Amino acid sequence: MSNMNLNQMMQQAQKMQKELQKKLDEFEQKEFEFDYKNGSVVINMTGKGQITKLTVNKALVDPEDKSMMEEMISEAINQAHQSIEEDKENIQSQSIPKGMPF
Repeated sequence: MSNMNLNQMMQQAQKMQKELQKKLDEFEQKEFEFDYKNGSVVINMTGKGQITKLTVNKALVDPEDKSMMEEMISEAINQAHQSIEEDKENIQSQSIPKGMPF
């Protein structure tokens, strides 16, 4: 492999890395809304995983059964985080061509 080909490959890799970083930066700034169990819990979260809003349906607020509400909120947050991570992984896998050593 000549130096020219190696230099071209390095430039292409750097370009792809910058494009990927730009997509990831945009993704982290984006806000997502997650609806858990038909509006029982609605979470707004950034691509960085920061919760910007949390809404709990009034029907879930039962002082006698606080643990059920806490479990539902925890499950909703965990699912929102998982969804964001999957979306982020999709962006990364689509940005790197198959066979590239990244």
